[in-house]
Amino acid sequence: MASSSSSNFSSDHLPEAVLQTLGLAILERVGTGDTFRLIGNQPAWWASTFEASPELPIAAGTLSPFLQHFLVDCEAAWRGDQDNMMRSGPWAHRDLASDLHQFEATALTASHRPLLLIERIDERFGQIQTLLQQARDQRLHHIDQVKTHERTQTSLTGSLAIATQERDDLLALLQHLDLAAIVTNQEGCVTFISPRCLAWIECPSTTVIGQPWEQSLPLDSADRKHLRQTWDALTPQHGRCPLRLTSKTPRWIDYEIHADPQSSERRIILLHDRTEVQHLRQQLDHQTQFHDLVGRSPAMLQIYQLVRDVARVDSTVLIEGETGTGKELIARAIHYSSPRKDRPFIAANCAGLTDSLLGSQLFGHKRGAFTGAIDDHHGLFESADGGTLFLDEIGDIPTSVQTSLLRVLQEKEITRLGETRPRKVNVRILAATHHNLNEDVIRGTFRADLLYRIRVARIHLPPLRDRRDDIPLLVQAVLGQVCAATGKAITDLHPDSLHLLMIYSWPGNVRELKSAVEFAVISARTTCLMPSDFPEELRHTQRDHRPPASQESHHAEPKAQLLRALQQAQGNRTEAAKLLGISRATLYRRLLAHHIDVVE
Repeated sequence: MASSSSSNFSSDHLPEAVLQTLGLAILERVGTGDTFRLIGNQPAWWASTFEASPELPIAAGTLSPFLQHFLVDCEAAWRGDQDNMMRSGPWAHRDLASDLHQFEATALTASHRPLLLIERIDERFGQIQTLLQQARDQRLHHIDQVKTHERTQTSLTGSLAIATQERDDLLALLQHLDLAAIVTNQEGCVTFISPRCLAWIECPSTTVIGQPWEQSLPLDSADRKHLRQTWDALTPQHGRCPLRLTSKTPRWIDYEIHADPQSSERRIILLHDRTEVQHLRQQLDHQTQFHDLVGRSPAMLQIYQLVRDVARVDSTVLIEGETGTGKELIARAIHYSSPRKDRPFIAANCAGLTDSLLGSQLFGHKRGAFTGAIDDHHGLFESADGGTLFLDEIGDIPTSVQTSLLRVLQEKEITRLGETRPRKVNVRILAATHHNLNEDVIRGTFRADLLYRIRVARIHLPPLRDRRDDIPLLVQAVLGQVCAATGKAITDLHPDSLHLLMIYSWPGNVRELKSAVEFAVISARTTCLMPSDFPEELRHTQRDHRPPASQESHHAEPKAQLLRALQQAQGNRTEAAKLLGISRATLYRRLLAHHIDVVE
């Protein structure tokens, strides 16, 4: 398409040498048609290109058909009120020798004269073509880049959409599974937290992301310490007894901590809601546990009921049982189940004290009452006023103190050593002994009238060997306490270890069981208590109970009898024991010995 611009031109002012140097043919329009005449000297290329004589008028159409069409556009340049210029753009033309050349025409008005300038532009055209080709190549390259970028963008958009969908699906799955998840970096800072977890801790994500996970989870110091130890471990760890989230809505959780499979520097913490399970467990504990007493054997259930009965009244109670059976726990259960629960509970061990020391401890003394009495001192009876006084090992109390104690029980008043004025006291007496006090009365070491006073109500605690059904419950309770105190994560008890505990005689009763479990936890090198972790005396018992070689061939038949009895009783342990003609405890021991599941 032709273009136009303003210009002044006069051939009279151009020297011939300049025109020849420029290589321009200057034609002036004759009249209003398409006839032109050549002005000035013809350029060097004119004669070899056109057959037109420079001395004669020249018809533009004879020079080139292109010029004939170009003249139509030139009218605008020649008619204008101002001097105008219009270019034709390059066109190709063969000379008389049939060589192809490139030309460009310019129409302009100079001093009201319509002129047509023709220039041969072979070299410049080549440059233009090169530039045009480069431009085309650049444009094609740009188009390819744009298309590549578009394809990349489309691919990234698709990948992002897939990743977003996968993330949304994962979050939906986590929500559906009631699973909370936290991802941490090597420093323990939160990089991801699921919506479920945010709902549990009742915090927005903006306050959690980038913060240490320990600050994100509302835990008490013991649980936080235990979880930190597990997080620091390199191997996958599973949670022990549920941890308690101390948010506005308390929640119990189990946890798992794993190394991120895509990066060993990251950790993944999975939290499982165990609140409902914990509530059910607490309900079960009400059936298997009474205050700090643990057990669901018939004997213990009967004791729980007896404790409830005696707690309603204010009678004196004598608690009998071997050492370590939990006599003080019974006394505390009575006190905290009674109307006196908000008043003091004072425990005194009567064994190993002299008359004066025990009398001073129980009743108090006046300054100067005996050597070393430098101040007035009120005794345990006064300290327990309104509450309960527990006299442990009352069978070892000296005879002289027995007399004073009898008077206190009768008169409800005490007299401090060195004083004569009695003091009223309102104290409930609970006593305990491992002696047979009837035999002590016969031997004359214990007053019969005092025995009758303290044995208004009577609770006898069976030894642990007579309630072996309670051993798994006791072990579970003790294990939780010891792990919390030591910070160790013991999550399991090997079946052989349970068998070991079930066959041992336990002369020290529950106290000895607690010591054995604590020893095993301290000795354990794994999260499971093995028989080798327990004290040597228990392992001796295991060897003593190993059947002789002559009897091992008959092992299969008793096991078959046990299984048949359980099948006939539809899994009921009590009914199975009746079918076999043995006690439930004996059945329990035989099930353990034959590695039959004992969990009901």
